[in-house]
Amino acid sequence: MTITHSALVAIMLAAAAGCSGPRAIADTKDTKSAPLPGPAATADPPAARPPVEVVRPIRKPLVHTTTQPATFHPYFQADIVARVSGYVGEIKVDIGDSVVGGQPLCSLQIPEMVQQREQAVARQRRLQAELQRAEAAREVTVAQTEAAVAEVEEAISRVKQFEARLVADRADLERMTGLVEKQAATIAMLDEARADHDVSEASRIAAEAAVRSATARQQIAAAEQRAAAAEIATAAARLAESGTAIDEIDTMLNYATLRAPFDGVITSRSVDPGDFVPGNPAGVSEGQRPLFHVEQQRRLRIRVAIPERHAARVDAGDPVTIACDGLPGTPLQAAVSRVARRLDPSTRTMEAEIDVDNGELLLLPGMFGRATITTSVESEAVLLPAAAIRTDPEGGPFVLIVDEENRLEQIAVTLGADDGHAVQIRTGLSGNERVVAATVGPLQPGQQVAPLPQDQPNPASPAGRP
Repeated sequence: MTITHSALVAIMLAAAAGCSGPRAIADTKDTKSAPLPGPAATADPPAARPPVEVVRPIRKPLVHTTTQPATFHPYFQADIVARVSGYVGEIKVDIGDSVVGGQPLCSLQIPEMVQQREQAVARQRRLQAELQRAEAAREVTVAQTEAAVAEVEEAISRVKQFEARLVADRADLERMTGLVEKQAATIAMLDEARADHDVSEASRIAAEAAVRSATARQQIAAAEQRAAAAEIATAAARLAESGTAIDEIDTMLNYATLRAPFDGVITSRSVDPGDFVPGNPAGVSEGQRPLFHVEQQRRLRIRVAIPERHAARVDAGDPVTIACDGLPGTPLQAAVSRVARRLDPSTRTMEAEIDVDNGELLLLPGMFGRATITTSVESEAVLLPAAAIRTDPEGGPFVLIVDEENRLEQIAVTLGADDGHAVQIRTGLSGNERVVAATVGPLQPGQQVAPLPQDQPNPASPAGRP
């Protein structure tokens, strides 16, 4: 508790005057058997009651906030590097230029890759011709197969024809043999019938052989047709492979044109026309500068590191007021967009992000500000002046209240928020008590006092002297 110079002088004057009040209080403290004055004790004369200023707790809404440094970041940002090696050709943008997603930034010249594509196209044409030849060969084998099938059918038909003739000749031979036995026909006629039968038998055997031969040719034609189909499949696969190779080269050639990944602003450029740019499929390596840096600045992320003592009370949606040195006098009103829900082990802070619109581009990434986040609001908080809070020898906070008989009573309290001027009382007081404000002299529980409102001058203090 801070004692002013005038109050200190008043205390010294009172001590020099030999006032017995303090000595009596000291004697009371040294005598352990002496009981504290209670409500039933004899009332002190009004002149012996020390005047004390009293205040009543105030009930009002209490807003809990935390104010932390805030940094402005682009909503999106990207380093533009070359995927393939080449020489820088035309550069179409510079720092500060606004770009849209997909807009070309610069082009690379890669002549050897252009030649590779021409070779791949020529190979694709050759494979296309081979595929057409294989398809024509398959058509030939299909025709051969159909002809072989017709030959087999014709051979089978001839076999049936010779079998029918053989049956007729066998019947004629049997009939002629019977006539010869009856001497109704000559031997010459029998020999002629036997010869016709033998010719028909030989023709049937030849026709059956022709069927087997035609069947073999059919099988050969079918095999050739399958081989032609396999050749077509192989040629088609090679053709598709060549098409994939061309697509791959086209993809790499597309990388030769560097494009903006999203709408934004070019914030850095580190190449000039004619520079050789090595390809880096893994992105920006250590020590290598990106060719361009693009940032989306029409919407920004404000990042705030929340200390551990406040992290659990900060949630998405909490109101935020952001004061920025770059825009004095114009605080930003926003809300917490997202929180990390974990503490950084190195700093013991939790990152919170606040999204703000920046359509007029008045805010710039890299700006510094102060974010005041409203973590909670208590509708009726009990508040006391900070000077009314006392501590016992163990460090526990308490207050002295004045009861109906103007006696002091010590009440232990639990403190809450403290801004240096007022302190929140969480437990211990109902809010209707008369609480002793800051005093100079010692006071004891049970002691009778003369309560004064805080705005009434205290005659015991230097300010209350005439």
